[in-house]
Amino acid sequence: MKKLIVLMVFVLLFSITILAGDLSKEEIVNELKKITVISSKDIRLERYDALSKKLGLEIAEDPIIKEYSGTGAQTTRPFVINGPWEIQWDAKDDGTGFIVFSIALYDKNGNPIGLIANQTKPGKGSFYNPKKGTFYLSVNATSDWEIKIVEVKWYRI
Repeated sequence: MKKLIVLMVFVLLFSITILAGDLSKEEIVNELKKITVISSKDIRLERYDALSKKLGLEIAEDPIIKEYSGTGAQTTRPFVINGPWEIQWDAKDDGTGFIVFSIALYDKNGNPIGLIANQTKPGKGSFYNPKKGTFYLSVNATSDWEIKIVEVKWYRI
């Protein structure tokens, strides 16, 4: 209990220090070093968010737009993207070490954009697309798979 109270006082003093004024690069690095040693994940994230806000950085919302999973072939429902995005996939091992896994990307009118994944071994991969619009995927697989459509955010200091 004493350790928790001491930690809370430290966090409060640390917060006041951050809010006191503009920080140099050296001070930012020192503040980040202090944050990394905080054992509580919640407090550490709170301090990191406070520092990010002080530095004028956006705090990212959940970047996952859509998630899909399945076994075998599937065509997804269309999804809407408003900026740069990435498809991240994980093709699972079916026990043989040899699989078939492919993803084809289409626009809202059914026009093929391209084959963005094609692998014969289990594993993860990704595909970046800077274009916004409405898209859908056609997945062909002989094993279990997971796909995430993730918004890509850019930060400026």
